Amino acid sequence: MVYEEFLGRWGRFVLIGAGAGAVLIFLLIIACFLTPGCLGYECVRKRRKQGEKNVPLRYNGRPNENVKLADVSYRSWRLGSLYDNGSICENAESQGRDSLNSINGTLESMETASTLSLINVEKQQKKDDKIKEFPTELTMSLQYLPASAENALGKLVIGIEAVANLPQKQYNCTLEPYMALDIIKQTWSNRNAQKLHSFRTRGVRHTASPIYRETFVVADVKPQEVKDWVVDIAAYDHDRYANHTELCTLKFPLKDVKKLLTSPEIHLLNYKMKRSNKEYGNILLGVSYLPTAQRLTIKVVRLANMKITHTIPSPNEFNPYVRILMLNGKTGRKIKKKKTKYVRATAQPEFNETLTFDLTFAQLESIQFLVAVWSKTDIPEEGNNEHQSDSEESINSYRKSKDICIGKVALGKGARGVTEKAHWFSVLQNQRKVVTVWHTLK
Repeated sequence: MVYEEFLGRWGRFVLIGAGAGAVLIFLLIIACFLTPGCLGYECVRKRRKQGEKNVPLRYNGRPNENVKLADVSYRSWRLGSLYDNGSICENAESQGRDSLNSINGTLESMETASTLSLINVEKQQKKDDKIKEFPTELTMSLQYLPASAENALGKLVIGIEAVANLPQKQYNCTLEPYMALDIIKQTWSNRNAQKLHSFRTRGVRHTASPIYRETFVVADVKPQEVKDWVVDIAAYDHDRYANHTELCTLKFPLKDVKKLLTSPEIHLLNYKMKRSNKEYGNILLGVSYLPTAQRLTIKVVRLANMKITHTIPSPNEFNPYVRILMLNGKTGRKIKKKKTKYVRATAQPEFNETLTFDLTFAQLESIQFLVAVWSKTDIPEEGNNEHQSDSEESINSYRKSKDICIGKVALGKGARGVTEKAHWFSVLQNQRKVVTVWHTLK
């Protein structure tokens, strides 16, 4: 035999032993990949986890774009891992885990007390502000028509063409934006700025990128005057239930526009607007839900750090009360309205008044609340009426109110703010307990 010539008389046994060893090594390798704790098993497990993270979320074998709200577990909805402003997002599980990780850690560590308070929400809000968003862009036109035989002085023509990518509303409802334009004389101090001309466009409903194409003319203008003018433009959202919200602002001097006074042509300009962060004070709210009675209670505790100079000249004329509206989360229409009593002439009022709303647990997914602070203008002369409840059923409150709205905050699943979302989710997680949070009025 051939193996006997090379290996001698023990060649057969050498070949049999080598074959048996190869089979044994092969079986050991297979066992290593199948036995938990072995090196091969752990390597395969890590690769599977990495592959699952890169696969889009599916539910019952279907793509996540076909998932219905009823098919998603309550825990996933509560953590906000599947939703972004009411819509389902791909790979949102990892995004939601990062965005609300600190808030959920706070909620899980809370003791089983009757009253809870959320903390460290400001840090989470700073993280969410770093998320990249499309900038708001304003397209406008400027033209200066110099003096002629017919006109002794020139004319300044300002055109508001369009705005793109306006920020969202505070709560789940469509926008109705309009533009407000003020021409201010430039001075060394902004406090002493003198408003010369004011204009306003029409409102455009159901869009975050409205097209206006409106033109405003300032007649009898000298070129020397135009050089000292500053254009102050602000985008507002018309709110029929509370104050109009300032969305974006832009301010620039006309002297920076090149060839405006030397060329009579139309100058088409594009500007990036700055997102507005106006705040009008703070309100302390305590919210709880009783599933057995199917009742949600909102306790209005007090106000603090109120900024009322933009609408009310002095604190003596500030007679605050709080109005809470229950809205449909899909259409934004009003379902129910309740008010607190008003407090006369104080900037730091304490209400300690509880308003109740009858709601089933299923309605909590679609209902949202708009909490607005108002100042009463028509005050009865009788001193006993100072702490009288101004309820919805009152005969005197039937007529159309001329009260002034100071600021608002939204609660519910459709709320946009981080603090508002955390407050609402903690109420659903800690039923039968009052969750108290300070909110910022906008």
